[in-house]
Amino acid sequence: MAGAVTENMSTKKLCIVGRILLISQVIAFLVGGLMGNCALYVIKCINVQKPHHQTKWLMPWGPSQCEKIQDLDEEMSRPIDIGDIVFAVHFPLPNREMSSWLQFMIVTMQLDIVFKMDNAISKSLTNYPHAA
Repeated sequence: MAGAVTENMSTKKLCIVGRILLISQVIAFLVGGLMGNCALYVIKCINVQKPHHQTKWLMPWGPSQCEKIQDLDEEMSRPIDIGDIVFAVHFPLPNREMSSWLQFMIVTMQLDIVFKMDNAISKSLTNYPHAA
């Protein structure tokens, strides 16, 4: 039956209906993009504090920001251990807004892994307490 409606409409009326649907879809997209919460970003930080298990929070933004890593390839020149890299997320957002859709949000974390064929495991990594 749905095909009968489009077959009976003239081309002009069908184009008008298509334009109305397209415009309403663009408006709905703009309303969702402009009024929705901004995205949550996971920041890669370096924990320079030794030992690692102290009560210092690593904040991704604000006055006491952590030391951020943009790319792991740049940080390979520094002597950092596996326990020095921390993924920091601050929630709620800076303007203190909590979404009513929080229970339906999905967070995807993309891990940057540096791989080398001749990467030897050092003694500091084999003695790391969380390594199995």
